[in-house]
Amino acid sequence: LQLSLSMAQCALAGRVSRCAASPAWRLTRQPTATPRGRPSRSARVSAASSDVDVLASELVSAVAARPANDARVLELIDALAAARAPVNPAAFDGAFEVVWSEGTMAWRALVAGAIQRVAGKCRAGQQFRFGGVNAALNFAELFGGAVTITAEGVFRPVDQVADNENPNALSQDARHPLGFEVQIAGGDVSAFGRTTALPICGPGEFEVLYSDENVRVFRSAGGIAVQRPSDWRRDVRVTKT
Repeated sequence: LQLSLSMAQCALAGRVSRCAASPAWRLTRQPTATPRGRPSRSARVSAASSDVDVLASELVSAVAARPANDARVLELIDALAAARAPVNPAAFDGAFEVVWSEGTMAWRALVAGAIQRVAGKCRAGQQFRFGGVNAALNFAELFGGAVTITAEGVFRPVDQVADNENPNALSQDARHPLGFEVQIAGGDVSAFGRTTALPICGPGEFEVLYSDENVRVFRSAGGIAVQRPSDWRRDVRVTKT
């Protein structure tokens, strides 16, 4: 248990540490020049994905396949990001959990086979809530939910997609990819009915490459994750220590 919690804590802490790389909103892949007479990649994607819902539906099916075709998943993610879909408020309503990931994201570490053999069924995800102060919550469950680790703080959209009058809100004409800054203020671990504070804090950056009510594509310095709506709820019955 101590080993699993230690690894999970390190993963969550790494999730919010600032990297030396460019800010998240500069991480989006830029289109390359196209030979004269040949349609640009963005034009081809636009023509092939006039119905973004079809791409999103295929992505949901692709990440549910066992084993998943990672190359196809990444192709679909690129196409959805390039389509520059408008914002769907339902994508920020409630918790979403990771169903596919690549890179060195905290979620990948938490659900790695070596940890699952020790910690049983695991899951992890995020919950964002827009409001007067935007609230961000990361969660991870081990041992089938017997142990829950959370890290929470506040977030805001970057200037490029923020509302001019309310910098904590997205502009009405904002389109994906959406860049955000996050400041994690603390975390805790809940087990056996008791909750203990964890020293997790720091700034971070992330992008939402695409999102709707059924799927959300999240990218940070650690990699890319595809998330689906989750039934996760914080247990308010635990006692803090």
